[in-house]
Amino acid sequence: MANVITKSLLVSILFVGLAYAVRTLFKTDLYLSDVGGLGSFVTVFGTLYGIMSAFVVFEVWAQYNKTTSLIDQEALGLERLFRLTLYFRDAKLTKDMTRVITAYATKVIEGKFQKIGSGQRNKENGILFRNISEVIREIKFDDDHDTIVYQQILDHYGKLGQIRTDRINQSLTRLPVLLKVFLYVTSGIAVGTFIIMPFAQFLYQVFVVIGVGFVIAMLIQLVEDLDNPFVGNWNITPEPFQRALDHINEDY
Repeated sequence: MANVITKSLLVSILFVGLAYAVRTLFKTDLYLSDVGGLGSFVTVFGTLYGIMSAFVVFEVWAQYNKTTSLIDQEALGLERLFRLTLYFRDAKLTKDMTRVITAYATKVIEGKFQKIGSGQRNKENGILFRNISEVIREIKFDDDHDTIVYQQILDHYGKLGQIRTDRINQSLTRLPVLLKVFLYVTSGIAVGTFIIMPFAQFLYQVFVVIGVGFVIAMLIQLVEDLDNPFVGNWNITPEPFQRALDHINEDY
């Protein structure tokens, strides 16, 4: 967070330097009579920019929350799958299921979602996940009650696979490039307007440019980080998988 604030302040100072250069070179303080028309533009453009930026932030925040939720669901699903196998009271089955779940979850934890953060799928994780189905296929049961539980395990593994697929697809989803370009261009226009706007006192312009520049720099960094939640300052971690492993190894 401190890194984000520092970058935003540095960008704001850079904007102040540009404002001073423009004021010095073009004598913008001599055009104070035109500030009324420019003020009308700022009012209309600022309203539209606020609506657009709010929409973008809402979109990436929802995307971030959905990815987090799917990761939690997948980790909890692994733990529940292990609990279902305990019903059979089969030491070998319990050992095998612990082994394959641990192998899969450990691989996810070690990877820290870095590969998917770069836009790639991890084939090795897929193989380890399918190993769980091999253990399920080897389950043996003797009565109707076991058959019911076995069917629940099959259903749960199918749902778990769907959650995993949704999690991967959601993790690879990014804002459209055109929308990002539109955000950057309009942000530049917003800052540029206050850089060239005539001010009688430069001190007031410094205050305005720093305030606007800081907020816009924070906004862009927020959008960039939330759009790809596996890199940057606000990261999603595989901690839910670690918690699931801890529960399996310590509570059962």
